[in-house]
Amino acid sequence: MVPVDIRTLLLGEDRKRARQWSIGAGILFVASLCYFAVVRTVGFPQIHLLLWWQGYAVLLTVFVAVQAYSNGGIGVSWLLVFAAVAGVILNYGGIALTMGRPGLLRLIGYAIIGSAVAAAIVGTLGFGIGTAVRRMTG
Repeated sequence: MVPVDIRTLLLGEDRKRARQWSIGAGILFVASLCYFAVVRTVGFPQIHLLLWWQGYAVLLTVFVAVQAYSNGGIGVSWLLVFAAVAGVILNYGGIALTMGRPGLLRLIGYAIIGSAVAAAIVGTLGFGIGTAVRRMTG
C-alpha cells in the first residue's frame, strides 16, 4: 500500500480538478433542487419514476465513480453526493418523517443529516468503485 497524505485522500491528486468537481457539486445542488421542485410542482410521472430513489442512487454512484476515477478524492466524492441529496431532501423533506411539512430549521436539519448519511454510503461506494477501476486499468 502506498502512503498517502490526508489532503490527497480528501481532495485527490490534482487540486485544480478538485476545485472543478467542487464547482460541479454546487451546480449539482442547484440542478437537483430545481429538478425536484419542478417534479413536485408539475408532476412528470414518467421522468419522475425513472429518477426516483433507486435510479437517483445509481446515477449518483456512477457520477462519483467517474470523479474518483479521474481525481481520487473521497472528500470530493462525499461533497458531490451531499449536494445532490440535499436538493432532494429540501424539496421532499418531512413527508415521510413527520407526515407534514416541517419548519425551516427542522427541514435544514433533516437535509444536513440525511445528506451526510447518503454521502457516507453512496459517496464511499462510488469512490471505492472508481478507485478500484483506476487501479485495475492504470
